[in-house]
Amino acid sequence: MLIKHSRPISIGACLLGTAIAIACLMPQEAKAQFGISPSQTSNFFNDFRNRTSQMKKTAQAARSGDVVYDYEKGAYVSQEDQEGFQGLQQLLRSDREISQPSVRSGSSAFAARSVGDYTTYSGQYNQALSYFAPTYTSDPFMSGKRNMKLGPVNVGLGLYQGFEYNSNIRRSAIPISDVISSTLLNVSANYRLTQNNVLSITAGLGVDHSFSHPELAAYGNGNYLMNILPGSTLAFDIKAGPVYITIYDRFSLRPATNNAFVGGASNSSFGVFSNDFGIAANWQINSAWALAVNLTNNDSKALGSNNQQFNRTMNSLHASLTYSPAATWVLGTEGGISLLSYEQPTLNDATMFNWGAFVSVPLGKSTVFKLSGGLQSFDFKTPTVLPPTGPGDTSDLSGYYYNLSITNQLNARFSHTLSVGHESSINLASNYVTSDFVNYGLSMIAWKGGRFSISGYYEYSKPSLIDPTFAGTGHNLTQFGVDFYYTHQITSKLRLGSGYHFGRADYFELIGSDSDQHGFSLDLNYAVSAKAGVNIGYRHFITDTKQASADSTQNRFIMGLNYNF
Repeated sequence: MLIKHSRPISIGACLLGTAIAIACLMPQEAKAQFGISPSQTSNFFNDFRNRTSQMKKTAQAARSGDVVYDYEKGAYVSQEDQEGFQGLQQLLRSDREISQPSVRSGSSAFAARSVGDYTTYSGQYNQALSYFAPTYTSDPFMSGKRNMKLGPVNVGLGLYQGFEYNSNIRRSAIPISDVISSTLLNVSANYRLTQNNVLSITAGLGVDHSFSHPELAAYGNGNYLMNILPGSTLAFDIKAGPVYITIYDRFSLRPATNNAFVGGASNSSFGVFSNDFGIAANWQINSAWALAVNLTNNDSKALGSNNQQFNRTMNSLHASLTYSPAATWVLGTEGGISLLSYEQPTLNDATMFNWGAFVSVPLGKSTVFKLSGGLQSFDFKTPTVLPPTGPGDTSDLSGYYYNLSITNQLNARFSHTLSVGHESSINLASNYVTSDFVNYGLSMIAWKGGRFSISGYYEYSKPSLIDPTFAGTGHNLTQFGVDFYYTHQITSKLRLGSGYHFGRADYFELIGSDSDQHGFSLDLNYAVSAKAGVNIGYRHFITDTKQASADSTQNRFIMGLNYNF
């Protein structure tokens, strides 16, 4: 079914994309519901182990000589290191918004397996950024490097101000246009209390303003619509003997995709505030064995009186035990339990469990192979609200999951990755949804200054409850698509990018709702100075459905300014 967003949210719209090239260089799994999805659990522990490793390095860092604090590495680096890292980041940070579809980009290629996840956007491609960092930063030219101090605090600030003209803010057959202002402030700051204790914050905070139709905003009244990007985090890192501990609070305020049953309008967007408070610990037991544990409380509030059935609390406990005697290959077991509770009885409370094993093996010097698999068990309470008020789903799950990823650096110019998986996650139109998915990405340096990437996705999703007589209950869905993006560094200050997206969505048992989408993008970025940059962007979307009356065309013209303090 074609998604009918109330309007696209446009903070950093010209630069919101991240390079699938990052995923090409790192073995990551496709995303689904955090706390429920085994692949998301695995990604969290990988990210947390990396954080521990950076803590060890920065504890020994000395501020001497010509150094700059690098927030992406989490350490002071020399000028030589900085220049080398800058070159890599220019490869990884292509402006590929159109190639990472999400509710914010205007593409209809949302991932059905991640609709129930309020902690991030539901695009089809892998999330390449850190769990503890916002999904977008406003400094594509500085790559996270700052050197500003306020007393003992290291501070980095990045400001983005953008204006967008959108010819069809609802992306419907009857277009309504608007001009939208977007302001975004990225904050990266840390305070090292002692050599091994660090207090830090990384956040993306923004405000949108609709000049003509604020009433069509996904949440709020649209006059001044606040956004807190997923991944915004306040954290306190502690070292207690051989154990590294992170106490964190992760928060977001953003639009979410609604594929649920409300009023029979099964695809729209709504606002959601999500807060994760957690404690994670990593214990290097000896040179071969390591244990990581994460305890999280997630509290999510849907915005708007028509969406209160999505309010929920989820408490999760997960653990990961790894064995790596040679510090090359890794054998491990991980999983956990989550307790899900909704404020209203429309959707069903549940106890969800998953556990399995994984192995990660380097094949030569340029290939990494990772395979994981195990069992999932979801036990839902008997529904007390029945159709048409709610789905009335009585399904429980006793199934399996697997994830396979192969990442290969062909040479200095080519890298690619393949991810294949099968797993289940919670859903909004039923108790859960089970998905088979494939992601592939190729990134290459075509010639001096030119970089090209190709990515593709496939997803087959089946909800736990399908009722052809009730249009909002859920339907089997097959999606596939391909994305191309080329970026060229014309001069040291001027960069040009262009892309194309094709996506198809086929709904079974739902006549007339299949759709094809074509998307075109053009970006021009100019570095005014070492701290300031200007970007101009154009987006053109064509959506064709089997119901000709639902076809739509959308044009978006974007102008923005980045300034890094």
